[in-house]
Amino acid sequence: MQSSEPTNSEAAPEQQTQPTGGSGNIGRMIKLAAVLGILLILGLLVAALVAALTAADTWMPVIRIFRDVILIILLLESVLLIAAFAILLLQVAGFFIMLRAEIAPILANARETARLGKATATFMNDNAVDPLIQLKSFLAGLLAFLRELLRIRSLMSPDQDPGEAADEADAT
Repeated sequence: MQSSEPTNSEAAPEQQTQPTGGSGNIGRMIKLAAVLGILLILGLLVAALVAALTAADTWMPVIRIFRDVILIILLLESVLLIAAFAILLLQVAGFFIMLRAEIAPILANARETARLGKATATFMNDNAVDPLIQLKSFLAGLLAFLRELLRIRSLMSPDQDPGEAADEADAT
């Protein structure tokens, strides 16, 4: 006997959930409101133009009121733009002040790091690299001296034939 309920081995059907209050819905609502606002303004402009062309004397007071309302809206928009620009300038000035306050310590830290790196390189050069180079040079010279000394001794030994000693010296 089979049941219609899914078992543990069967995959349960996924339920699709809609995001509640997501930023996508708000963005869509803002776009819709902007489009409706633009359509409303265009419709009012077309209506005013039609009214002005058909019966200008009867619609003149309405057109004046409409013109005055549009001028007031533009004035308020200008005030808002000026306020937004002032806020922007204040934010930029604050950013530059913060940048100046943050950059000075960063540059000082970078200078100190460069100075420490230079001091470390000088210390390593004076105390490790130069003595090792001098020791290696001395040992190379000593080895060359001993090699030549042994070559001379082998040439001067009386128990060997001088021809054989020269052949041995050339082989090494």
